[in-house]
Amino acid sequence: MRQRQDMLTVTLHWLVGGAEQTTTIVCEDSPPAQLIPLLVHGCGLPAQDEQGRLIPYTLRLAAPAGRPLHPAEIASTQGVRSGSHLWLMERDLATPQRCLLGLSDGSELALPHRGVVLTRGWLLQALALLNPEAHRRELVLLEQRTSRYRYVSNRPHCHVGLAADGGWAVTTERSDVVTLLNGVPLAAGRPGLRQDGDHLTLGENGLCLPVTLIGERLA
Repeated sequence: MRQRQDMLTVTLHWLVGGAEQTTTIVCEDSPPAQLIPLLVHGCGLPAQDEQGRLIPYTLRLAAPAGRPLHPAEIASTQGVRSGSHLWLMERDLATPQRCLLGLSDGSELALPHRGVVLTRGWLLQALALLNPEAHRRELVLLEQRTSRYRYVSNRPHCHVGLAADGGWAVTTERSDVVTLLNGVPLAAGRPGLRQDGDHLTLGENGLCLPVTLIGERLA
């Protein structure tokens, strides 16, 4: 297929650790199959998973749930124009279920399907992006040693990600810090399966994070 050389100025969105990133880019009016590897590299996203398998990505028009672009068709023939918003996302082939993790200010953060490692720094960074004022308050409380974030380890506290059965699970390799699921401590190395409405607590009397699951898990 002959490529057009017209240039498109679009707003690109992607997720890093569940937090939205955005930038304005100028790109050739090319098929997404040619654009996506360049965008993945430019956004600093992983091209392979931990097993060395290629991570499939897709471009969606206008919104995360928007229409996915066909990989072999030129972007403009699929409705992409200068000024369009495009979302660069992993193409989910396993399950539509998403996990939302509630933060201390009441906001919610959508976790990527590849999972995240929860640390105090990661959670505070997410809070800073979603609610800068709440983040500033927590920094003051941390200095006063009254913030519940102080119970969260600055090293990997636990991991939240998809389990083999298509649901979500929380695991920890730590025995020196406590991770509780619905008030029950998790043993190191043993996954705790998560359900909609669960509560994850990081540290004894520490930060409590409500869990919301959206969509159906893979049967």
